[in-house]
Amino acid sequence: MSALVVFGANGATGRVIVEEALRAGHTVTAAVRDPAAFRPVLDAPLDVVRADIRDPDSVRAAVTGRDAVVSAIGPAGRKAGGLYSAGARTLVAAMVAVGVGRLVALSSSGARQDDPNHPLWYRVVAGTLLGDLYGDMRLMEDIVRDSPLDWTFVRPARIVDEPPTGVYRVADGANPKGGTSVPRTDLARFVVHAVDDGRWSRSFPTIAR
Repeated sequence: MSALVVFGANGATGRVIVEEALRAGHTVTAAVRDPAAFRPVLDAPLDVVRADIRDPDSVRAAVTGRDAVVSAIGPAGRKAGGLYSAGARTLVAAMVAVGVGRLVALSSSGARQDDPNHPLWYRVVAGTLLGDLYGDMRLMEDIVRDSPLDWTFVRPARIVDEPPTGVYRVADGANPKGGTSVPRTDLARFVVHAVDDGRWSRSFPTIAR
């Protein structure tokens, strides 16, 4: 089992990742901007620390002593505002500085502009309404890919709040053909498993039902 720190732990997916990591027996630290606003997750030991992904000092303190970092950061709306790319720069610098090598980060299946398994209408929407969001995700991926870290970018299809089934498909770098969604808990379990799964080192597992 590993000592993990989860950024974006107070978000919808981040909270489930924290919960599933605890269930899997990992030692978990939740890195959030406001620890007082973080609701307890399960009845299990959990460290909660203040960290802002744009604040290098707080991020460096949060990653120190961990075996791996999980990033589930994301904006509240359709505009990234540079959050993904800024977070990538901060995380890479902090992890390299303190010697933490493993990063698993959430991106999106929409981040790949030329994915042949996405229908044309989706590619149009991704390039217009969600262009800023996916553009910053791609920049995040580029920043981390050019670093010395052992990284994995998990690219989910549309995340839905439905009961987990454990039945989904994963392809490296392309959306599974015909896949349109994935339950949030199934996604979280895959993210936690990917931390210690060397098959996905420096790759883009794309997950969908």
